[in-house]
Amino acid sequence: MSFDTAGRTMMGLTSAALATLVEKLPHKPHGFGANCGVGASDLLRTVLGFVAQGSERPIVAKGNAGIPKYHDGHIHYDGTPELMAEYAVLARDCGAKIIGGCCGTMPEHLAMMRQALESRPCGGRPTLDRIAETLGGFSSPDDGTGDNAPARRERRRRRRA
Repeated sequence: MSFDTAGRTMMGLTSAALATLVEKLPHKPHGFGANCGVGASDLLRTVLGFVAQGSERPIVAKGNAGIPKYHDGHIHYDGTPELMAEYAVLARDCGAKIIGGCCGTMPEHLAMMRQALESRPCGGRPTLDRIAETLGGFSSPDDGTGDNAPARRERRRRRRA
């Protein structure tokens, strides 16, 4: 699933709610996770939310290669291969078992990610501060699961005459 700046899917699920939902499905997936969204820092905060629920299923992390920016008539992602290597190591240390890239990820990003995962030892679970220091800040101060999470507006469809 993809999570927005409020730490929720477009259907309003938080990382904790998705992890709980997966365990209630009659046909459980082999793994679950997050992709795309608003940046690698936010994606890793979501992965930490999945892990906190204690799921035994493999967790997938597929972050964008940076944030998209429109430049000279095309979309450019600002994440360097070196930054994606840092993301991959942090994703592993957060608890992700399947790590890849989403939008903007190129072969050179994947090569650096693989090299970093194969050459660097596993570390302890990173803090949110360490993630932000390494990859950049979060898109919002809240992941959508706390008491100060923004309320979701209920959408109502108008009836057609």
